[in-house]
Amino acid sequence: MKFTTTLAAALLCATPLFAQDEERLEAARAYVESDVQQKLMTDMLSPEMIMAQMGPALQQVPTEQLEIITNIVSEEVNRIRPAMEQAMIQGAATTFSLEEIEALTAFYSSPLGASAMSKMTPFMQSTMGTLQPELQAMQSQVMQRVQAELQQ
Repeated sequence: MKFTTTLAAALLCATPLFAQDEERLEAARAYVESDVQQKLMTDMLSPEMIMAQMGPALQQVPTEQLEIITNIVSEEVNRIRPAMEQAMIQGAATTFSLEEIEALTAFYSSPLGASAMSKMTPFMQSTMGTLQPELQAMQSQVMQRVQAELQQ
């Protein structure tokens, strides 16, 4: 009897938290599924953006092979997009409060927020394009140092 009473009390106390979590999860879903976020994901996951990130590795690839690679990238990105969206929903619901999610949604739904978001892809392309040689050099340096350390 004591266990049943304790369980019932725990469930009654947890119900508002569960409702709050559900509300936050729904707000996160609305945020991720908003037109602005969907466009950002479409832009960030576009074959052109992915191919740009592959950069120098594709410079010597003939055009017909580049088209094949682009199609493969597009298919694979489309395959993982639902999982990515679900991870973003869960991540937003876990990381942000309901009020923060609602504020993000309101901002990115505003003309100023939508404008800023529309510039995110070119911003990232420019930034990554500038940093790519540095990142490649760093990766090479890391590998050299790790190999040297492991050989000791």
